[in-house]
Amino acid sequence: MAKIGSMELIVILIVAFLAIGPERMPKVARKFGRMLRSFRKMMNDASDELKEVSDEFREVSNEMESVRKSIQDTIKETGKELSKAVEETDETLKQASKEVSDAVNETAAMAQEAVTEEQPKAEAEAIEKTENTAQDAAAE
Repeated sequence: MAKIGSMELIVILIVAFLAIGPERMPKVARKFGRMLRSFRKMMNDASDELKEVSDEFREVSNEMESVRKSIQDTIKETGKELSKAVEETDETLKQASKEVSDAVNETAAMAQEAVTEEQPKAEAEAIEKTENTAQDAAAE
């Protein structure tokens, strides 16, 4: 607001006195004073409302910052848990793969043993059948 010095105020009062006249000057001065008080009251009310809105905005901003930090912490924690779960799953799969491989190798070894043990018996049976067939053919 512009600052008015004493000389400017005197000039304004003289011009107002000449323009309005001495009879109406007190009424106009009262109305001007009321208008000035009303204007100041409106400005103070607006200023108070702006302060309230600013405080509310600051509170909401702080809450949003708190929520943002909470979400970031949750994301970091979830990421760590997922990494740990992936590592555990990878280790479990490696172990299961090793167990399956060992079981396949063991089964193959057992099958090889069974084949190796059965082969002489099968050869003996084949020879015996061949001899029996030959004897049957010779007997006929």
